[in-house]
Amino acid sequence: MNLVEAVAKRIKQLLKLNNISEYALRKKTCLSEKTLTFMFKGKTKDVKLSTIRVVAEAFDMSLKEFFDDEVFKYENIDY
Repeated sequence: MNLVEAVAKRIKQLLKLNNISEYALRKKTCLSEKTLTFMFKGKTKDVKLSTIRVVAEAFDMSLKEFFDDEVFKYENIDY
C-alpha cells in the first residue's frame, strides 16, 4: 500500500477505536469533506503533514503516536 492508503487506514482504525464518525472528525478538525473523502477513496496522491497533525490532535495524539502503528512499518509501505 502507498503512504496515503496507510494514513487513511490508520484514520479509519482510530475512528473505529474511538467510536467517532467521519462527520464528527471533520467537525472537530475543520477539514473539508473533500479532503477526507478523497483520501479514503484513494483519489489523492499525497497527504499534507499538517492534515495528519490536525487529525492526530483530534484524537489527542502526537504525530509520533499516530505513526507508531504496524501499518507504517517499512515493509508495509510501497515507497
